[in-house]
Amino acid sequence: MIHYITYNNLDYKKWDKCIKESINGTFYAKSWYLDIVCEQWDALVLNDYEVVMPLPRRKKWGIKYIYQPFLCQQLGVFYTQEEYSVDDFILAIPKDFLRFNINLNAHNSTSCFVKKKNVNYLLSLEKTIDELRINYSKSHLKNLRRANKYGLSIATEPDTVEMFHVKKLHLASDFMTTNQFNLELKIIKESVALGKGEIFSVRGDEGNCCSIFLINDNKRLFLLSSYSDEEGKNKLAYFFLLDYIFSLEKFRGYVFDFEGSNLKGVAQRNQGFGAVPTSYFTIYQSVWDRILNYAGVKSLNH
Repeated sequence: MIHYITYNNLDYKKWDKCIKESINGTFYAKSWYLDIVCEQWDALVLNDYEVVMPLPRRKKWGIKYIYQPFLCQQLGVFYTQEEYSVDDFILAIPKDFLRFNINLNAHNSTSCFVKKKNVNYLLSLEKTIDELRINYSKSHLKNLRRANKYGLSIATEPDTVEMFHVKKLHLASDFMTTNQFNLELKIIKESVALGKGEIFSVRGDEGNCCSIFLINDNKRLFLLSSYSDEEGKNKLAYFFLLDYIFSLEKFRGYVFDFEGSNLKGVAQRNQGFGAVPTSYFTIYQSVWDRILNYAGVKSLNH
């Protein structure tokens, strides 16, 4: 039986054990990460934490709703053995949540309330760097050759957490809110403290000009954040840095997760490294559809 369990009544130990042992487990759904990115979260739990679904929640104008947190690409249903019905979990979302708009994970399939299909790009690091470069696009290989001519080097002193935050704040102020910057800082601090996060940087003429922050979880590297300043952009430092990360022997056998994207330009850049597309769904139900659904009127989105 699926139970709705509020945050204060969740068993963190059982929750994290389920996520760790899940076929589709990811750091997005671990309790430490949800505690950072969610204003509040509850959960749907099958029996004794055999299958779980986190429910990030908010309340606005008296309306309770489920939402997708910032810097949390995929959630949905997580299971330890064979796939469980995702539809059953979606339909078990309590009625007093009058709206939901959430991303499932790549292992979840459903016909319920699908709003859109999203694209993510993954690159297997099973092969050596020379073998990986065979699948780089011509333009990426050209960019890499140009970057190498600029005399860039991998920083022996990568950005500290605070330095990364300050530079990102300066360079991305038009694209992120203050709350989003603060949330990102909390994620980086906590993941580094847990030994899950790492910052890589490229040294330019006047200090580090490009940095990438990765979360390392279950032999998978997630590109959670990055920046390139003017020098970094001009010298194509991003290509130089990713190529270096792909070459590291400590990551051989890992999967590199580019964290998107639905944006055509970003998708093409990711694909240019030889990454392959995967998909995951966003599900959505409006207040009106929700009311109709529980009044016994079949929604057009179902």
